[in-house]
Amino acid sequence: MEEKPQCSFIKENGERCNAIPMKDSGYCFSHNPDVEVERHMALVKGGLASKKVELNLEPLSIKDPKEVATLLESTINGVRSGEIPPNIANTIGYLAGHVLKALESSNLDQRVEMVESILLERKRSIKKH
Repeated sequence: MEEKPQCSFIKENGERCNAIPMKDSGYCFSHNPDVEVERHMALVKGGLASKKVELNLEPLSIKDPKEVATLLESTINGVRSGEIPPNIANTIGYLAGHVLKALESSNLDQRVEMVESILLERKRSIKKH
């Protein structure tokens, strides 16, 4: 039985790459130093092709946690129906978490300002008497 040709690249774990080498080379496309530019262009082309997804979703203005919950509910339903790809839904969920943190921070800042204002008024009131 004839052994199939194998890429000459040795991985970090000491194993040899299992891919078939390119014609007239001891390396596969991923490891061939002679095709570095072509490999880079293939990665760019593949990345560009996979970036744009047309979902036609309306822009949102999220002002409170209830709107975040509505967004997540809508996204979950979109994934379940197949209208929203899971990778897009993961991004929406991740960003929704940041929106919640920002809303909580903003709410906390407002509450601190209110407490400071009340304390300042009480301090002024005490000085007047």
